[in-house]
Amino acid sequence: MKAVTHPAPARTRERLLDAATSLIAADGWAAVTMGKLAAHVGVSRQTVYNELGSKTELAEALMLRETELFAERVTEVVAAHPGRPVDGVTAAFHQTLEAAKVNPLILIALGCPKGGRDDFLPLLTTRPEGVLGRSVDTVAALFAQCYPEVRLTPSEWTVAVEAIVRLLLSHLVQPSGSVEHATGQMRWVIGRLLGH
Repeated sequence: MKAVTHPAPARTRERLLDAATSLIAADGWAAVTMGKLAAHVGVSRQTVYNELGSKTELAEALMLRETELFAERVTEVVAAHPGRPVDGVTAAFHQTLEAAKVNPLILIALGCPKGGRDDFLPLLTTRPEGVLGRSVDTVAALFAQCYPEVRLTPSEWTVAVEAIVRLLLSHLVQPSGSVEHATGQMRWVIGRLLGH
């Protein structure tokens, strides 16, 4: 008789990160405790510490996971615009701006909703392994690979992408109009940066 197999449960670490994201969306980063996280997932507090470490390490894990998801989204956008670098980079800007408007982790990191900003902000700005540095490096390498017709060196791509990301953050923190308006402005900037 053939044994019945059941799908493996989600890894505890991923379940904890998903739960942390839900708690942050509901109550803000400052309200998240390891005890609340343990209760939300139905594990012991010691399990939370074993899987994630401290609250600072939880913040790092959340932002690093967000960086990977960001890179995946940009890869999909770029794949839809082969041979059209201005279109591809502009579409990546637009998609990221739309996603960030509703992403509690990015919004908290920027200090937009309630609380918790100070723990997240260094991950975006000062730590080399933080989300900003990792995102810029990953996306610059992706653009350089996908758009070889653009005459930028790898280091120039990094400068261009960092400038675009910083403008994106500025639009999130202090919007001057709709996403479409910001994207229209950025299309011109991106064209100039890429020499088109």
